[in-house]
Amino acid sequence: MNAFSTPDFPIVYRPDLQILVGRWMVEISRSEQVKQNYVQLFGAAAAADNCRFWLLDARRRFRTTHEITGWVNQHVPQLALEQLGAEIRVAFLLAPHQLLVSTESPPFPELIHPITGEPLSVQFTDEGEAIAWLREQQLQLA
Repeated sequence: MNAFSTPDFPIVYRPDLQILVGRWMVEISRSEQVKQNYVQLFGAAAAADNCRFWLLDARRRFRTTHEITGWVNQHVPQLALEQLGAEIRVAFLLAPHQLLVSTESPPFPELIHPITGEPLSVQFTDEGEAIAWLREQQLQLA
Protein backbone atom coordinates (compact mmCIF):
# COMPACT_ATOMS: atom_id res chain seq x y z
CA MET A 1 0.00 0.00 0.00
CA ASN A 2 1.31 3.48 -0.80
CA ALA A 3 0.91 6.87 0.85
CA PHE A 4 -2.23 7.58 -1.19
CA SER A 5 -4.06 4.37 -0.24
CA THR A 6 -6.51 3.74 2.55
CA PRO A 7 -8.01 0.43 3.68
CA ASP A 8 -11.32 1.49 2.09
CA PHE A 9 -9.66 2.59 -1.16
CA PRO A 10 -6.32 0.90 -1.86
CA ILE A 11 -4.36 2.25 -4.81
CA VAL A 12 -1.57 0.28 -6.44
CA TYR A 13 0.64 1.28 -9.35
CA ARG A 14 1.45 -1.66 -11.61
CA PRO A 15 4.79 -0.69 -13.20
CA ASP A 16 4.76 -3.87 -15.30
CA LEU A 17 1.57 -2.64 -16.99
CA GLN A 18 1.98 1.10 -16.38
CA ILE A 19 -1.55 1.12 -14.95
CA LEU A 20 -2.83 2.68 -11.74
CA VAL A 21 -5.38 0.45 -9.97
CA GLY A 22 -7.85 1.81 -7.42
CA ARG A 23 -10.35 -0.48 -5.71
CA TRP A 24 -13.32 0.71 -3.71
CA MET A 25 -13.67 -1.80 -0.87
CA VAL A 26 -16.83 -0.26 0.64
CA GLU A 27 -20.04 1.40 -0.47
CA ILE A 28 -19.66 5.12 -1.14
CA SER A 29 -22.71 7.30 -0.62
CA ARG A 30 -21.28 10.78 -0.09
CA SER A 31 -19.77 12.85 -2.86
CA GLU A 32 -17.08 14.11 -0.46
CA GLN A 33 -15.73 10.56 -0.22
CA VAL A 34 -15.55 10.21 -3.99
CA LYS A 35 -13.85 13.60 -4.35
CA GLN A 36 -11.27 12.56 -1.76
CA ASN A 37 -10.69 9.27 -3.59
CA TYR A 38 -9.99 11.15 -6.81
CA VAL A 39 -7.58 13.46 -4.95
CA GLN A 40 -5.81 10.28 -3.82
CA LEU A 41 -5.80 8.92 -7.39
CA PHE A 42 -4.32 12.09 -8.83
CA GLY A 43 -1.64 12.08 -6.10
CA ALA A 44 -0.76 8.45 -6.80
CA ALA A 45 -0.77 9.08 -10.55
CA ALA A 46 1.61 12.03 -10.16
CA ALA A 47 3.91 9.91 -8.00
CA ALA A 48 3.88 7.20 -10.71
CA ASP A 49 5.34 9.41 -13.45
CA ASN A 50 1.95 10.99 -14.23
CA CYS A 51 0.31 7.65 -14.95
CA ARG A 52 -2.83 8.33 -16.96
CA PHE A 53 -4.16 4.81 -17.46
CA TRP A 54 -6.42 3.82 -14.58
CA LEU A 55 -8.37 0.71 -13.66
CA LEU A 56 -11.05 1.63 -11.12
CA ASP A 57 -12.72 -1.36 -9.51
CA ALA A 58 -16.18 -0.36 -8.31
CA ARG A 59 -17.64 -3.86 -7.97
CA ARG A 60 -18.04 -3.46 -4.21
CA ARG A 61 -19.90 -0.20 -4.68
CA PHE A 62 -23.47 -1.30 -5.16
CA ARG A 63 -24.68 1.96 -6.64
CA THR A 64 -23.76 5.53 -7.28
CA THR A 65 -25.72 8.77 -7.08
CA HIS A 66 -26.55 11.41 -9.67
CA GLU A 67 -24.45 13.88 -7.66
CA ILE A 68 -21.37 11.62 -7.65
CA THR A 69 -21.69 10.68 -11.33
CA GLY A 70 -22.21 14.32 -12.29
CA TRP A 71 -19.19 15.52 -10.33
CA VAL A 72 -16.89 12.85 -11.79
CA ASN A 73 -18.10 13.45 -15.35
CA GLN A 74 -17.77 17.21 -15.01
CA HIS A 75 -14.48 17.54 -13.14
CA VAL A 76 -12.19 14.52 -13.56
CA PRO A 77 -11.27 14.98 -17.26
CA GLN A 78 -10.37 18.64 -16.68
CA LEU A 79 -8.44 17.80 -13.49
CA ALA A 80 -6.41 15.28 -15.48
CA LEU A 81 -5.42 17.93 -18.00
CA GLU A 82 -4.53 20.36 -15.21
CA GLN A 83 -2.75 17.98 -12.84
CA LEU A 84 -1.20 15.39 -15.15
CA GLY A 85 -0.80 17.53 -18.25
CA ALA A 86 -2.63 15.02 -20.45
CA GLU A 87 -5.89 13.20 -20.85
CA ILE A 88 -6.52 10.00 -18.91
CA ARG A 89 -8.10 6.72 -19.85
CA VAL A 90 -10.21 4.96 -17.24
CA ALA A 91 -11.53 1.42 -17.28
CA PHE A 92 -14.34 1.13 -14.74
CA LEU A 93 -14.67 -2.45 -13.52
CA LEU A 94 -18.29 -3.08 -12.54
CA ALA A 95 -20.44 -5.98 -11.44
CA PRO A 96 -23.08 -6.92 -14.06
CA HIS A 97 -25.93 -5.51 -11.96
CA GLN A 98 -24.20 -2.11 -11.91
CA LEU A 99 -24.69 -1.77 -15.66
CA LEU A 100 -28.45 -1.72 -15.16
CA VAL A 101 -29.67 1.83 -14.74
CA SER A 102 -32.69 2.61 -12.61
CA THR A 103 -34.04 5.65 -10.82
CA GLU A 104 -32.38 4.46 -7.60
CA SER A 105 -29.05 3.78 -9.31
CA PRO A 106 -27.92 6.16 -12.04
CA PRO A 107 -25.18 5.11 -14.46
CA PHE A 108 -21.55 5.07 -13.44
CA PRO A 109 -19.46 7.89 -14.91
CA GLU A 110 -18.67 8.09 -18.59
CA LEU A 111 -15.74 10.44 -18.92
CA ILE A 112 -15.57 12.68 -21.98
CA HIS A 113 -12.62 14.83 -23.09
CA PRO A 114 -13.57 18.44 -22.24
CA ILE A 115 -12.29 19.78 -25.57
CA THR A 116 -12.60 17.04 -28.19
CA GLY A 117 -15.68 15.26 -26.81
CA GLU A 118 -13.93 11.89 -27.21
CA PRO A 119 -14.72 9.17 -24.67
CA LEU A 120 -12.05 8.69 -22.02
CA SER A 121 -13.58 5.73 -20.19
CA VAL A 122 -15.20 2.37 -20.80
CA GLN A 123 -17.09 0.08 -18.45
CA PHE A 124 -16.18 -3.60 -18.09
CA THR A 125 -17.30 -6.60 -16.06
CA ASP A 126 -14.11 -8.56 -16.76
CA GLU A 127 -10.77 -7.34 -15.36
CA GLY A 128 -8.74 -8.96 -18.14
CA GLU A 129 -10.75 -7.14 -20.79
CA ALA A 130 -10.37 -3.87 -18.88
CA ILE A 131 -6.59 -4.26 -18.73
CA ALA A 132 -6.45 -5.23 -22.42
CA TRP A 133 -8.38 -2.05 -23.33
CA LEU A 134 -6.02 0.10 -21.24
CA ARG A 135 -2.98 -1.52 -22.89
CA GLU A 136 -4.51 -0.83 -26.31
CA GLN A 137 -5.04 2.80 -25.31
CA GLN A 138 -1.40 3.05 -24.27
CA LEU A 139 -0.31 1.90 -27.73
CA GLN A 140 -2.69 4.30 -29.50
CA LEU A 141 -1.57 7.28 -27.44
CA ALA A 142 2.16 6.50 -27.48
